[in-house]
Amino acid sequence: MNMKKMVVLLVGSLLLMGAGLYFFKFSDKEEVEVVEEEVEQGEFSMDVKHIYLELPPITATIFRNDQPAGIFTAAVTLEIARESARTEIVEVRRRLRDSMFKELHAMFEREEYTGRKVDVDAVKRRMLLVVRKELGDDVVIDLFVRTLMRKGA
Repeated sequence: MNMKKMVVLLVGSLLLMGAGLYFFKFSDKEEVEVVEEEVEQGEFSMDVKHIYLELPPITATIFRNDQPAGIFTAAVTLEIARESARTEIVEVRRRLRDSMFKELHAMFEREEYTGRKVDVDAVKRRMLLVVRKELGDDVVIDLFVRTLMRKGA
């Protein structure tokens, strides 16, 4: 191999290794400094307690032309504002589950979703709207999609 090519490859390799080292060693420093500033100013607290409630999965059949064409399954977890909200949710869980089922079923029954990849963000937005409508805006902070699957249709 030509000596010039070897020098160029060696210099290029050293530059890449240096960039990689910088990225892995020093790139987090800025984020750590920002968090430290937030802690000092009282804007960030590690004491925040998050309360989660897993809901049982919803599974339903998708029909096309009065024939079963596939199934969908969705499982979500709610982040709730306070521990006492658990009892509120348990009391209305059937109505909540029915509302979520209807919304998902309406979404996947639409012809435009046939064969398309499922948009998790769209499902999350729709489920969060349903949950907040049923329980109120002050009960549910966020919703997390644990499982989302569609087979067929």
